Amino acid sequence: MNTQSNYKNYTTTILSSIWRLWFFIVFLIVFVIHIPPLYFFTKINKNQRIVCNLTRIWSRATLIFSGVFLNVKYEEELQMDENYIICPNHVSTIDIPVVLAALKIPVIFMAKKEYAKLPIFGWFYKHNTVLVNRENNKDAYGAFLGASEKLKNGLNVCIFPEGGVPPPDVKLRRFKNGPFKLSIQSKTKILPITMPDNKKHFPWSYFSGKPGILNVEVHKPVSEFETKDIKNLNTTVYNTIFEKLTDYENR
Repeated sequence: MNTQSNYKNYTTTILSSIWRLWFFIVFLIVFVIHIPPLYFFTKINKNQRIVCNLTRIWSRATLIFSGVFLNVKYEEELQMDENYIICPNHVSTIDIPVVLAALKIPVIFMAKKEYAKLPIFGWFYKHNTVLVNRENNKDAYGAFLGASEKLKNGLNVCIFPEGGVPPPDVKLRRFKNGPFKLSIQSKTKILPITMPDNKKHFPWSYFSGKPGILNVEVHKPVSEFETKDIKNLNTTVYNTIFEKLTDYENR
């Protein structure tokens, strides 16, 4: 029995590694195809809304050609003339393309500075995200000012409120207050998103993962910014996502 189990685990590891490599290759190919229009609308005819549309197409193509399909459920239809601060749970490197592919609104991310150092990709990343160094309070404050400007310009800002990916045994790490302060200051609704399947299909471990259908729950926007109670807004959004993750675990 041990021999059969070891063989099965070995086969699964090999297949998962091949699929992860294929995902990366598809990601690069689609990125290279998009370089000319991305450069044009980033550097020449600056239009971040079009860049957002291009990154959505890029994300959808990458997922589809990698065998990943989304089952997106909306609790309430989004208003195209409103802006949102998007707050998803964070479990995987696939989270960003999933959010981009799932939503039909222009989305820009608040993201780590480190990726801006990557060749070619880093240049586009630097110009089309709000970069933040969470270890530097002054830098983090500047990033939130930048996010506020993006909201004023009609874009939607996605911030992972956990501040990073939690350990594999943690369902949902406690949220930082930044997104909720921004919500109150800018009077922008929070859009909670629950992604219950990303950890299973695309974990941080390179030697595991598989294609399939990923559920994405887009919750009703939360507009408690009128109360100016950051803690209550934080707790409301946290509980919304935590309860939905628990619901999927119990199915």
